[in-house]
Amino acid sequence: MNPSERPVVIGGGAAGLAACLTLEKAGFSPLLLEGADRLGGRLRTDQLPDGTPVDVGFQVLLTAYPELQRWVDLEVLDSVAFVPGAMIHKGGRWRTLADPRRMPASIGATLCSGIGTWRDRIGILRLVQQSMRGTPESLLDAADEVSTSEFLAARGFSAAFVRDFLRPFFSGIFLDAALSPPAAQFLYTLRMMATGKVIIPVGGMAALVGALEGRLRTTEVRLGAEVQYVQEHALRLADGTEMKTGAIIDTVPRTEGIPWNACFNAVFHCEAPPFGQPIIGLLPEARHVTNLHFMEDVEPSGGKGKLNVTALLRDAQGVEAASMESAVREDLLQVGVDVGPLMWSVTIPRALPRMHSVCSSMRNPRIGSGMYVAGDHTAAPSLDAALRSGRVAAEALIVDSGRAKANG
Repeated sequence: MNPSERPVVIGGGAAGLAACLTLEKAGFSPLLLEGADRLGGRLRTDQLPDGTPVDVGFQVLLTAYPELQRWVDLEVLDSVAFVPGAMIHKGGRWRTLADPRRMPASIGATLCSGIGTWRDRIGILRLVQQSMRGTPESLLDAADEVSTSEFLAARGFSAAFVRDFLRPFFSGIFLDAALSPPAAQFLYTLRMMATGKVIIPVGGMAALVGALEGRLRTTEVRLGAEVQYVQEHALRLADGTEMKTGAIIDTVPRTEGIPWNACFNAVFHCEAPPFGQPIIGLLPEARHVTNLHFMEDVEPSGGKGKLNVTALLRDAQGVEAASMESAVREDLLQVGVDVGPLMWSVTIPRALPRMHSVCSSMRNPRIGSGMYVAGDHTAAPSLDAALRSGRVAAEALIVDSGRAKANG
């Protein structure tokens, strides 16, 4: 294949990396163009002043994700598993709510937590059973577009259980306090959490990016190559360079109308005692904070004395970090967590695409002659959907390339 005919993949995030890996397996040598100075897209790890890694936007990996299993050897990936449950601050104390199927030792604490009724607990078990029907992808491809909030209300969960657990827990996953994502996304996530582990790589999400990048063999990667304009079989970079291509897979959202969920992530110095195990803390009475974790519970050495906090933003436009820091401190003080100096913070205006309907991957990634799209904004707001969309777009390109050769 001539250089001008080789496929070009735009965007080096999860979708772009999966697309390149798929193309390589079919014998292609794609060109990967990434506008930033590193691969990974929204999978990004920063460092605190003392060198401790911290992800830009707290993220976890669900090991049951089919596409994650396809591309990453999770047995080799050095990681820490979170307890399947949460610590919930209510009535002046922390209460434990954990999955009794996998944490039998926590049954007593869970039953005495005061979180939810027997009907709520039975309801969750029934939802898990419902989520197990069919293939994982069939859940996302369901036609029902009712919101998660409406779905939970229709299933009869008590308002207190939704307020104290379901809303703060899943709002941290969806970055949406109203739980407006489709019930299909909720059920898919529930299945993934019920059938696998929730982990965080040692070294942060950069380790996951490194694992994906390390599998590339014939892909040429160009960093700092921001694509300004795309059309059939041609593109233009921000520096004015024009390129002719055989085919393009574009993983970068180019529609300004795409709505996004935003968040504020911060790390504070904190002398409060940690939970003693890797587990998420929820503050159902907080105005902004959706979850937190003591970094020492995840990384005993570098994480000592550090609290990682995530807060939701309804509109990131014009939000100042100083005002969010103050709001987060106020939320923490209400539960008796007095934090010290701010060590690091970031506002993420485009953390997750806000979608009212989802699917396992874009049903037809073809948008023109030799042009394909991928990314979580085309399917569902998750790492799994991003990876799958990249693979499906590349598979469509491979099929079309075979047809073109046959016709030629």
